[in-house]
Amino acid sequence: REFCQDITQCGELTARVDLSAQIYSRGGHLLCHDDVIGTRKISFIYYLTDPSEEWADREGGALELYPADGDAPRGTPATTPSKEILPLSDALVLFVVEPGVSFHAVREVRRERARISIQGWLHAPTLEATSGFEHRGVATLQQILQTRGNGTATSSAAVGDAGAGAGPIDALPSSSYATGELTTEDREFLSQWLAPEYLNDTHMQTVASQFADSSYAVLAQFLRPDVFSALLEMLGAADTADGFSQDSAEAPLPCYGAGACDGWEVIGPPHLRRYLRYEGEASAEDGQAAPGAAHSRLGRQLAQLSGQLFGSLAFRRWLRACTRLEPRSAGKAEVRRFRPGLDYTVAAQADHIAPGFADLDVTLILVPVGTEDQWGSEEIGGFESYLAADDDKNETVEAQEVYRGTEDEGPLVNVPAAPNTLSLVMRDAQTLRFVKYVSRDAPSSRVDISACYPVDAPEGSSGEEAEEEGDCEGGE
Repeated sequence: REFCQDITQCGELTARVDLSAQIYSRGGHLLCHDDVIGTRKISFIYYLTDPSEEWADREGGALELYPADGDAPRGTPATTPSKEILPLSDALVLFVVEPGVSFHAVREVRRERARISIQGWLHAPTLEATSGFEHRGVATLQQILQTRGNGTATSSAAVGDAGAGAGPIDALPSSSYATGELTTEDREFLSQWLAPEYLNDTHMQTVASQFADSSYAVLAQFLRPDVFSALLEMLGAADTADGFSQDSAEAPLPCYGAGACDGWEVIGPPHLRRYLRYEGEASAEDGQAAPGAAHSRLGRQLAQLSGQLFGSLAFRRWLRACTRLEPRSAGKAEVRRFRPGLDYTVAAQADHIAPGFADLDVTLILVPVGTEDQWGSEEIGGFESYLAADDDKNETVEAQEVYRGTEDEGPLVNVPAAPNTLSLVMRDAQTLRFVKYVSRDAPSSRVDISACYPVDAPEGSSGEEAEEEGDCEGGE
């Protein structure tokens, strides 16, 4: 204890010591966080890796230290670490635990040799004696709990019928809403992209029945084969350009800027999320990029699909026919790419949902054909998970890492990445949502168009209950 005090000049420490032994096998990793819980004051890691051969960069497992993002509010880490420390045998790492400052992570282990350590914390005598006590509101745990009121839609680019903002919540024409039927013009419009079976009335009724039973449906082979094949070719070109391939067993970890070009930007901060989002503008006339510009072509085509299909009135009518829920606006959508060995989102709920409403999440997933078993195993991540929010607001930072358990503790639904798949999930304000970290062992990037539409909350949902509670509270 005195040794740590002398080195860090941290001030008074108590006799309390928390200890744990940790083994990171291949694929093991730890997402970005700052360790601020209770009276923790000093974090330490003592490495017990095999001393017979010095740990190498290619093995992964480095401790990453993240600096503050100077252009963002206090407590926001940069998207890229400033320092990586390899787990060398018989080495000790110490750092002061401070809210919104001591951001760190463990990079994915890439070889069969295990990363072994003893890790723990030394404690201050009181909360007030912890470092940066006055800034505890920006601690990782607090930010995650607060951000669960934002979900992933906070950074979404809105799309509308003509590429404008999502606009206010509004009802569709009553004559169309009464039957839920698509017009001939709607079917012709949607046939530019959708596989023919998804415009068949019987098939849509089957989807609607499944959705009514489970509040979700997963539609395989959703796009027309020619549309999907063109997008898949573009995804393959982008993955090849970035060093991702299906032969990924011995592939090194990627650099953090992989793929962040030609309109694709890294979205953070990393204690809440990290993935690429396409920010470029797309239009019918500007849908084709220069030959060889793999990232630009992929982004432009996906943005065009997002704007023209997902933002259209015809697609909203189709959603209503397949879910028996009425989208109340043009929604919000974003084009995302989750890179192997880099990207994820942290569990978040949608407290932005107004009383009496829910969100209809509509996600078009694109991964290569032939990779279904790998993605479906969930061992390489990349699946989207929905969890019931814990009423206990002291929920731990590790919630997004614990997705298997008893029937009562497990997810409401996991949607694995699969080729040419559309998922429809109704989510109320008490439902958490996240995309699991994509392992470097994944055979490709996960690319998707992620959209959400406000809908009327079904009877008995938490959205409806919230509206009833609000009515009671406002009665006096």
